[in-house]
Amino acid sequence: MVHPDNILSKLASLVDVSASIDEAVANVVDVGGDFTSKHDFDDRESMLTWIRQKSIDLGFGVVIGRSDNGTARRNPIVTMLCEKSGKYNPPLKKFKKGDTGTRNYECPFKIRCYMLASKKWRSSVICALHNHDLCAKLQGHPMACRLNPVEKVSIKDMSLNFVQPKNILATLKRKEPVNISNIRQVYNQRYRNNKAIRGDRNEMQQLLKMLDDNKYISRYRNCDDEVTVRDIFWIHPDSIKLFNTFSTVLLIDSTYKTNKYRLPLFEMVGVTSTEKTFVVGFPWGGDYAPVSHWMRFPDMGHLIADI
Repeated sequence: MVHPDNILSKLASLVDVSASIDEAVANVVDVGGDFTSKHDFDDRESMLTWIRQKSIDLGFGVVIGRSDNGTARRNPIVTMLCEKSGKYNPPLKKFKKGDTGTRNYECPFKIRCYMLASKKWRSSVICALHNHDLCAKLQGHPMACRLNPVEKVSIKDMSLNFVQPKNILATLKRKEPVNISNIRQVYNQRYRNNKAIRGDRNEMQQLLKMLDDNKYISRYRNCDDEVTVRDIFWIHPDSIKLFNTFSTVLLIDSTYKTNKYRLPLFEMVGVTSTEKTFVVGFPWGGDYAPVSHWMRFPDMGHLIADI
């Protein structure tokens, strides 16, 4: 049970609402009995994992509101709050539409976790009330959809084997049926992995490095500042041999401004005598976005012949 002193005054009136009122002011849900642990935990992470799993089973997410590692005179403590806690503070300048909502409902739910003198961890419920309805499914909740360390390693391994993101997500859900992660978490984790591999290099430096490591032939031009890359063209030596042998049919296509640099990617594809396609080369960038034929690019058009 929750001590009466721990119940917020503004929620006390909601608990004692008269039965004659047709519509309640707010929904109050008490989950204090579900977080009563009869044993202590060996470490901090095991206790937090237990609290997170309990909250997911009940239909809400929790976040760490305060974490204190303690001092020589004070043991470490951790405060867990509902993900709908806090109050939304609108910005001085409004950059979004007025009909958008917020996750913050000033939910008073709070659990205090502390370390005992025996180095074990214990949790106590400060306030077990929610001023909002609990969800039957936590699809889309950032805390509940978060990936665990094992899933992050699996995404990294499958990404190195060129597995598509949708197949990665299907594999994770097949291994763990209770997984409610979505495709956005997979893309975000892939981006973090690529950023860790790239290190201090930017995207263009990483591209040039990968082209050099994989024995591609590349040419690029800089802008007037001699730093910014204006355009780049790369081709594999095997593609040169195939193009010299099967140069009768050449398919060309350009995608306009489909990347964060807002630059076009031009693709050239050849066809063999057995009706199999192969990639000839990729020009990317430049000031020739609306041009539909690669031969109208003087510098890029003669590059294959020069190679």
